[in-house]
Amino acid sequence: MNVVQIVGCALNSGAGRGIRAVHEALLDAGIRSRILGRVERDLPEDLFARRVPLLQRLPVGIKNRAYMWHLMRQFGVIPPNFHPISHGLSLHNSPEYRKADVIHVQWAHAPTLGPAFWRATKREKRPVVWTLRDMWPFTGGCHFSGLCEKYGSGCGQCPLLGGGDEKITSADIAFKAEHYGPQSVFVAISHTIAEQARRSVVLSERQIHVIPNSVQMSQLRVIDKAQARSALGLPEGKFVIASGALNLADPRKGADIMRHLLNAYRHDKNIHWCLFGNGLAELVDPVPENCTGFGLLRDDVTLNQIYSAADVFVMPSLQESFGKVTVEAMACGTPVIGLFKTPAEEIISHGQTGWLAKHGDHDAVLAAVEAARVLPFSSLRSFGVSARAAVIDRYSPKAIAHRYVDLYEALLSGNQPDRRVRQ
Repeated sequence: MNVVQIVGCALNSGAGRGIRAVHEALLDAGIRSRILGRVERDLPEDLFARRVPLLQRLPVGIKNRAYMWHLMRQFGVIPPNFHPISHGLSLHNSPEYRKADVIHVQWAHAPTLGPAFWRATKREKRPVVWTLRDMWPFTGGCHFSGLCEKYGSGCGQCPLLGGGDEKITSADIAFKAEHYGPQSVFVAISHTIAEQARRSVVLSERQIHVIPNSVQMSQLRVIDKAQARSALGLPEGKFVIASGALNLADPRKGADIMRHLLNAYRHDKNIHWCLFGNGLAELVDPVPENCTGFGLLRDDVTLNQIYSAADVFVMPSLQESFGKVTVEAMACGTPVIGLFKTPAEEIISHGQTGWLAKHGDHDAVLAAVEAARVLPFSSLRSFGVSARAAVIDRYSPKAIAHRYVDLYEALLSGNQPDRRVRQ
C-alpha cells in the first residue's frame, strides 16, 4: 500500500512529532508511507520525507505575504492563526501524490494547500483522508475559533477582521465545503474537535472518525524525582508544579489562569514552578523567584526530566485539538490538572490520574493544585502510576498506526468503517 502524507509543518514541531511517529510506525508495519511538504531539511533518507524545493516554495511564500499584507491594509492586525485559502504548493503534481493509493492530508493550512490542490482532491477517485488537527479545515480561515461559533452558520462578520461586513471568511468556508470531494474522509484527533466539526456547515453531513494523536512513548520514561530535579538544578524539598506551551502568554493556552497561579504562589517558599515555552516574561512581570523557566525546548531529555521532576503538571489551555503535553506528562508518571470542556476530559480520569477543573475558572484550578498538594507522596505516586498506565499503550505510535492501517484498508476495499471509532 502506498500512502502520501501531506504535511504543512516541520516534523520537529508539536504536530510534526506526532505525524512523524505514526509515519515511522507505518513504515515498520510494511506500509509504503511517504511524507511530502514543508518539512525541514537534512532529514534521514530512510525516513522517506521530502521537502518541497525552495524554488517552488519561494513564489508561493511571496504571494501569501502579499495577500496577508493586503488583508492587514483592510482590517488592521491579523492574528497568526488566521489565513484563508490563497496560494499553495502544487503537491498534487508530485510523483509521491501520483503513485499513492491513499492521499492523507496530515496537517492543513493555506500556504501549503492552495486552490489547485483542493480542485485536484475534489476530482480524486482514490481515498483522501483529512486529519483534523485543528479547526482550519472547517472554518473561514482560523485554526482555532475561540468563543466564535460562526463556522456553524457559514462565517462572515469575522471577529478577527473586526466583525464588519466582509466576504472573505464566508467565501473561504464555502470554497472548502464545495471542494471536499466524495472520496474525502475525515479523522479528528479528539472527540472535542470531532464534535466541533460536526457542528460546522462544512462537515455537518460528513462522517467524522476519531483517532487520537500519537506520542512517542519510547522517549518518555519515569525518572526518579530527586534525580530529575538534581539534573535540572531545581531546589530540594519543594512541591514542584510544571507547565508548558509554545507561548505561555497565549490567551488560548490559559495565560490568565497561569498568571493567577504564579501570583498566588509568588511568595510561597514551599512551591517551585518549572515552566517551558516562550513568553514567560510577557506572562508575568516580574517573574517570581520560585520559578525556573527553560524557554522553548527541542530537547527530549530535558522535557522528560521536567515532566518527571514535577509533583503535578498543570494544563490550563482553554481550547485544544488534543493536548499532547497532557499525555507526555502522564507517560512520565506525573498526574495532570486539566479543564473540563477540552480534550483533557478524554485523557484524564478525575481523581485517579489527575484532576479536572471548571473551564476557564482560575480559582477552580488553584483548588485542584491544593488538592494535589495536600496528598501524601505515596498517594501522588499512585496517581502517577495510574496516569502512565492510562496512556502508555493507548497513544503509542504503533497503536495509532494500526488504526490508520485499518482505516486505509477499509477505504480501499470500498467499506466505510463506523464513524463511532472508539478512542
